[in-house]
Amino acid sequence: MPAIQTNYTANIPAKKLGHIPDMTQADLISRTVETVAGIGFGLPVAQGADDKGCILFAGSGFIGVTTRDRSVLAGEQYARYESARILKKGPITVTASVAVVAGDPVYLTPAGAFTNVSTSNVAIPNSRFDTSASAGALANIFIK
Repeated sequence: MPAIQTNYTANIPAKKLGHIPDMTQADLISRTVETVAGIGFGLPVAQGADDKGCILFAGSGFIGVTTRDRSVLAGEQYARYESARILKKGPITVTASVAVVAGDPVYLTPAGAFTNVSTSNVAIPNSRFDTSASAGALANIFIK
């Protein structure tokens, strides 16, 4: 029988999009992905057309952030009609669209980017950046 895996990384990556970074209590729900192109990990989602559906956030209706799931059918995202695991409360790794500092409040741009800028953006109530990051880098947020 041939070897299945012959190469191993020396270290586990510290952060990946949609990763739940610690064992803090988290509130997770499942929703069916309605977005035709699918939804990647660590992205904000909104209520879909169906009661238990979700779509990629586009300015309103925020319900949570997609979590990383190794059982997805195609690569680094949930495909349309797959059941997405969504974090409503707790810690999660996202991409900071601007430089952020631990303790900053979390806002979403109308396009769904995570930021600390309040102007023209939607606040995620009771949330904060847990780690500092430069623009385009991974950061942990905590939603209470």
